[in-house]
Amino acid sequence: MKTRNEWVRKNVLREERRKNDRGIVDVIKIIRHFFKKMPEWIEEIKDPRHQSYITYTQDDLLYMGLLKNMCSVESMRQMEHMFNEETCIRTLSILSGNEKLTEMPHSDTLNCYLERLSPECLSELRRKMVKSLIAGKAFTKARLLGTYWRIILDGTGLFYFKERHCENCLRDMRKDENGKQVVRYYHKVLEAKLVLGDGFVISLGTEFIENEKEDVAKQDCELNAAKRLLARIKEEYGRLPVCIQADALYEAEPVMNICREYGWKYIFTHKDTRQCYVGEEYAALGDEEKGIRRNIGKEKGTGKYYNGIEKITGKTEVMNLYEYSYDDIGKDGTPKRVTFYWTTNIELTRENLVEMINAGRGRWQIENEGFNFQKNILYRIEHLNSKNPVAMKNHYLLTQIADIIMQLYLHWNPMVKRLGQGIKNTSSRLLESFRRHTVTDEDVSYIQRRTSVYLE
Repeated sequence: MKTRNEWVRKNVLREERRKNDRGIVDVIKIIRHFFKKMPEWIEEIKDPRHQSYITYTQDDLLYMGLLKNMCSVESMRQMEHMFNEETCIRTLSILSGNEKLTEMPHSDTLNCYLERLSPECLSELRRKMVKSLIAGKAFTKARLLGTYWRIILDGTGLFYFKERHCENCLRDMRKDENGKQVVRYYHKVLEAKLVLGDGFVISLGTEFIENEKEDVAKQDCELNAAKRLLARIKEEYGRLPVCIQADALYEAEPVMNICREYGWKYIFTHKDTRQCYVGEEYAALGDEEKGIRRNIGKEKGTGKYYNGIEKITGKTEVMNLYEYSYDDIGKDGTPKRVTFYWTTNIELTRENLVEMINAGRGRWQIENEGFNFQKNILYRIEHLNSKNPVAMKNHYLLTQIADIIMQLYLHWNPMVKRLGQGIKNTSSRLLESFRRHTVTDEDVSYIQRRTSVYLE
């Protein structure tokens, strides 16, 4: 047990490290290192505003929106209050390159800009950032089997309304607290996340799930959105070796057919409710017909696999099934057997089984941590920053771009590791740094001369 003096010395050391933490300087360093052409990319965005009435540049507005998200400022009103500092103006001026900047843009100015800006512009900016990271080869170790970039599909609800918000709203029936059936209107999104490492995922593509008009015979759904999103990924990243991962909703031959046409691999969570006949045939096979590896994984469980089960079931697409099971203790204290199943078109072997199991299990962890992180911990993506349908999309895309920078910052910043800070505390300290630390010309000169960043 540590003595009181040891605890005091540890707290003093932590406080000294916090004083040396200049997070906003590190953020600029991350941007300048990984996204050297960011000023050019923003310059290429077609400005939707009338050029005769412009006070702030696009860089001013976009960087302010990014900083709002990275500093975990929930509302536009809070942003106005917290960013109203001379140090903030100075830092924004350095980031945007606008030396004439004398005051922070008003939140209404940012919203007016985002109402007119095409969401495709921010999607294109994100595409250039992601391609820059892939081309930099800092994350090649994250590829599955040394070849495939894992892209995880995940959908979630964003905004909910009691009355119709716009003609694109989705709708469903829900019971209120009195048990009465009421109509609920909502907006939903499908995300494609690129895996760059353990617990390190960034947004690669976004497809908004919405109706084309108010009165449609059949509403838009996650599967239709997935088809559109996969087509766009193929168009934008045509030469990228890809492995698509998703839950059992996507364990369907039409989705597998798309992957085959695009030359992609896939790993889908298998459930008998989706491919019941396949599951029955796999269960009927004896252990002597399956490949088996025992005492693997952190739980020292058992992995089993069978290649080509589509030949038995009469399916047209490749379905190799594999599983992982281990003994555990339930919440009530009784023993239980935990088992996971996956379907893939990657040929399974004893050599790659462990990596394939880790990849399959990682989808669930990343999927839940990803949106939970964005909804409940850092960005509060369910908060409505604007009721305008176009601005709503742009605010969401700005959050995804900000998350790319924030993920790089969290995985690189040595001060975060030394202090042992949580994600929320790191964001709070970044806000404090943005408001209190003046970025000097010497800082900028150092960043321009020396921008080496090494990720673990």
